Amino acid sequence: MDYLSEDQIRDRARDILGFQDSETALSGVGQLTSWKKLGFKNVQGAPDGWYLPKVETFPAIVAEFKSNATPLRKAQVDEIVKNCNILLSRYTKVIGILWNGEDIRVFKNGVLVDASNTLQPKEYYFGLFEKNQIDKQRIFNLTKRINNSLHFKFGIKNLYHRMIFTACALVAKRYGAILVKGMSYNSFIQSIRDTLSKSYESAIKQNQKLDILLETYAGIKMNINNNQEAIDDFIDCVSILSDNLNSDFWNGEDVMAIFFNEFNRYKKKSESGQVFTPDHITSLIYRITGTSMIDKVLDAACGSGAFLVKSMCNMIKEAGGVRTSQATDIKSSQLFGIEWDKEIFALACANMLIHKDGKTNLEQMDSSAEDAKEWIKSKGITKVLMNPPFENKYKCLKIVQNVLDSVPQDIVCAFILPDNKLDKNPGLAHRILRNHTLEKIIKLPEQIFSGVTTSIFIFRSGKPHANKPIFACYIENDGLVTIKNQGRQDIRGVWQGIEDYWVDIIYKQSGNETIQWINPKERLSYKLPPKPFNISISDFNQSLFKYILYSRGIDETEFKDEILPSLLYGEPIPDIYDFLKENFPLENKKVDFSNWHEYKLEDLFVLSKGKRLTKTDMIDGNINYIGASAFNNGVTALIGNDNEINEANTITVSYNGSVGQSFFQPEPYWASDDVNFLTPKFKINLYIALFLTSIIRHVGQNYAFMDKWVLESMKSTTILSPAEKLGKPDWEFMEKFIKLLPNSNYINL
Repeated sequence: MDYLSEDQIRDRARDILGFQDSETALSGVGQLTSWKKLGFKNVQGAPDGWYLPKVETFPAIVAEFKSNATPLRKAQVDEIVKNCNILLSRYTKVIGILWNGEDIRVFKNGVLVDASNTLQPKEYYFGLFEKNQIDKQRIFNLTKRINNSLHFKFGIKNLYHRMIFTACALVAKRYGAILVKGMSYNSFIQSIRDTLSKSYESAIKQNQKLDILLETYAGIKMNINNNQEAIDDFIDCVSILSDNLNSDFWNGEDVMAIFFNEFNRYKKKSESGQVFTPDHITSLIYRITGTSMIDKVLDAACGSGAFLVKSMCNMIKEAGGVRTSQATDIKSSQLFGIEWDKEIFALACANMLIHKDGKTNLEQMDSSAEDAKEWIKSKGITKVLMNPPFENKYKCLKIVQNVLDSVPQDIVCAFILPDNKLDKNPGLAHRILRNHTLEKIIKLPEQIFSGVTTSIFIFRSGKPHANKPIFACYIENDGLVTIKNQGRQDIRGVWQGIEDYWVDIIYKQSGNETIQWINPKERLSYKLPPKPFNISISDFNQSLFKYILYSRGIDETEFKDEILPSLLYGEPIPDIYDFLKENFPLENKKVDFSNWHEYKLEDLFVLSKGKRLTKTDMIDGNINYIGASAFNNGVTALIGNDNEINEANTITVSYNGSVGQSFFQPEPYWASDDVNFLTPKFKINLYIALFLTSIIRHVGQNYAFMDKWVLESMKSTTILSPAEKLGKPDWEFMEKFIKLLPNSNYINL
């Protein structure tokens, strides 16, 4: 190895750091310039390099250089710390750099800090004194102001258009648009457009993206354009937002997702929503996939760009910050995204541009199509991080298959999917496993995505799965708290510790009681252990109460809307609800079931599956049609179809939709194909039925929406029930128990 001398290292450092005298600072390298000559009287010695700004509140830099044959040990560290203390006698912000051409140590006010492992220009070290996070709360507040202004003062009715208009303005501001109070509407609109156009002039491909962004921007219609107060307020908000979103303060947050939490408050039912991956989940997936600054990252369903901006942030931090040369390479050639929806694609482009990334490879195309496969194959992808659309109409698993088939062999690919997505599509799932390995399943907290439970599925491409067991675990709680109109947030600051813990568990594949090793021949999902049987009086009161409402023709949801204000605020309770006031049970006691016995449902009932009947095939009538509903005894329609009528005095149980909802049916009915019906092998009455439906509903809690409680599974399900000494169910006890409930006398027999 050829060693470089200290002089050679010093000369190299001068060029990299940019140490040259200027009007604002004394700067240079050498051995002859003493501390006294630099203005530090009574100080002996000389620094190897220095940057001394004339404004003493600005950051100053002192450097010590060694030959690359000299290791950086305690003596060298003591020397640079001493020099830092010399500068601290005059400056409040001091950076010390110790470098031998290979190893580097960086000190902030004399304290060793994490920084780039390569020497960087001086501007990088200035940035070490800047706050490395954005003010989310302020963004929420400003976004609220902007949304109200665009909606009510500018008359932009479309949710996405309000978002895109704001995003375009932020991009324009980021790239130097002149937006000042008092400018006319036309000048305001044109300034944004002109700046957007100029931001992409250097690249033809980017101009194609710009066409989509500009096209979307140009298509935004405003009903009002002469409100100077509204224009000034919007400009003020955008200017403040732009300052808050400066990349030097940014920590990888998905800006578009922050916007959406506020904008979604005003979403109409007719406007389709977009599911955004929370920041803390993108951070977790980045780490558990081992993604780093050297990777080429793909998100083939990128939405607003959550995975890409998080990856950009983390990769740039690893490289040493936004001012490093590696940061430019990361932005230009290591991030790849695909998005089908034109307006969401425009948002993704804007999101990346806000963070000074004008060269990320984003494409508008269908990730399930062949041209997407060819595009992916050409990029040399080394990591896949994505959250594809869950619905079948968007070809969720086809996208997964396309991506896995298109990346090189032995690539780690992480997908957020509904828990049972693979189990529900066994044919396609096993075709995927013929060519790729499913290594890990990490079940996420149930609150992450509204209405669906999800897991992270981690594949390794190009290696057949065979019969290898699959590691699985369950992150039951992420520590986040729901804030009204702002989504779930880490207000207690606990997520980082939780993330560190689970990253360690997932890498070790041991150390947590939720860990399962899944046989791929049996299932391809994390299976929650059954909840312990712990029934209470309220479970039986619920069954009784629901039946009383049904028998009296009272709609449960309307009842709640009417009765709650009365109970809470003292309004007179309508006569029809007077029965609630008498002996209403306020105490919820646990039931002693220590002497109860287990019984298989199929030993007590003949279990059968309902019959499908579409709305178009329904004819009017007075026969109850039982669907997968939690209300009105399961009755969702009255029909005249009578070719699949089930007997009265049986029990219906939803296995889909409102899974586990169980009702006694006193009249003949039609059970839908989302319902199983139970014909008793014993003499049943209403009271026994209400007792048993309470238990069945309680047990049904173990079956989440995505799991379903299918017929075969229900047949093998066991329930606990009171028993006689000989082991038979104690039907007499069940009947007496229900009759003793305070409101049982309101049953209409």
